Amino acid sequence: MSKKQNFEDMMQELENIVQKLDNETVSLEESLELYQRGMELSTKCDQTLKNAEEKVNEMIKEEEDNNHDNATHEANN
Repeated sequence: MSKKQNFEDMMQELENIVQKLDNETVSLEESLELYQRGMELSTKCDQTLKNAEEKVNEMIKEEEDNNHDNATHEANN
Protein backbone atom coordinates (compact mmCIF):
# COMPACT_ATOMS: atom_id res chain seq x y z
CA MET A 1 0.00 0.00 0.00
CA SER A 2 1.40 3.37 -0.96
CA LYS A 3 -0.65 5.59 1.34
CA LYS A 4 0.31 5.88 4.99
CA GLN A 5 -2.04 3.84 7.12
CA ASN A 6 -3.11 4.80 10.60
CA PHE A 7 -2.79 2.36 13.48
CA GLU A 8 -6.39 1.16 13.29
CA ASP A 9 -6.14 0.49 9.55
CA MET A 10 -2.93 -1.47 10.02
CA MET A 11 -4.49 -3.55 12.80
CA GLN A 12 -7.53 -4.27 10.65
CA GLU A 13 -5.35 -5.37 7.74
CA LEU A 14 -3.33 -7.54 10.11
CA GLU A 15 -6.52 -9.17 11.41
CA ASN A 16 -7.64 -9.83 7.84
CA ILE A 17 -4.31 -11.47 7.06
CA VAL A 18 -4.56 -13.71 10.12
CA GLN A 19 -8.10 -14.73 9.14
CA LYS A 20 -7.00 -15.53 5.60
CA LEU A 21 -4.13 -17.64 6.82
CA ASP A 22 -6.34 -19.42 9.38
CA ASN A 23 -9.54 -19.91 7.43
CA GLU A 24 -8.77 -20.00 3.73
CA THR A 25 -6.88 -22.31 1.49
CA VAL A 26 -4.10 -20.20 0.08
CA SER A 27 -1.11 -21.18 -1.98
CA LEU A 28 2.32 -21.39 -0.45
CA GLU A 29 3.40 -18.29 -2.36
CA GLU A 30 0.40 -16.30 -1.18
CA SER A 31 0.91 -17.54 2.38
CA LEU A 32 4.48 -16.31 2.31
CA GLU A 33 3.42 -12.93 0.92
CA LEU A 34 0.69 -12.61 3.55
CA TYR A 35 3.09 -13.62 6.30
CA GLN A 36 5.67 -11.07 5.14
CA ARG A 37 3.06 -8.30 4.98
CA GLY A 38 1.78 -9.33 8.41
CA MET A 39 5.28 -9.06 9.87
CA GLU A 40 5.71 -5.60 8.32
CA LEU A 41 2.40 -4.47 9.80
CA SER A 42 3.24 -5.96 13.17
CA THR A 43 6.53 -4.08 13.25
CA LYS A 44 4.85 -0.80 12.25
CA CYS A 45 2.10 -1.25 14.85
CA ASP A 46 4.67 -2.01 17.53
CA GLN A 47 6.63 1.13 16.64
CA THR A 48 3.45 3.23 16.63
CA LEU A 49 2.60 1.96 20.12
CA LYS A 50 6.13 2.66 21.38
CA ASN A 51 5.97 6.20 19.98
CA ALA A 52 2.61 6.77 21.64
CA GLU A 53 3.95 5.45 24.95
CA GLU A 54 6.93 7.81 24.73
CA LYS A 55 4.62 10.78 24.08
CA VAL A 56 2.40 9.86 27.03
CA ASN A 57 5.44 9.50 29.29
CA GLU A 58 6.71 12.91 28.14
CA MET A 59 3.32 14.50 28.87
CA ILE A 60 3.23 12.89 32.32
CA LYS A 61 6.74 14.15 33.08
CA GLU A 62 5.86 17.66 31.88
CA GLU A 63 2.74 17.65 34.06
CA GLU A 64 4.74 16.44 37.07
CA ASP A 65 7.37 19.14 36.44
CA ASN A 66 4.66 21.81 36.14
CA ASN A 67 3.01 20.63 39.36
CA HIS A 68 6.38 20.65 41.14
CA ASP A 69 7.19 24.15 39.83
CA ASN A 70 3.77 25.44 40.91
CA ALA A 71 4.12 23.91 44.37
CA THR A 72 7.60 25.44 44.75
CA HIS A 73 6.33 28.83 43.59
CA GLU A 74 3.39 28.73 46.02
CA ALA A 75 5.65 27.67 48.90
CA ASN A 76 7.92 30.64 48.24
CA ASN A 77 5.03 33.15 48.32
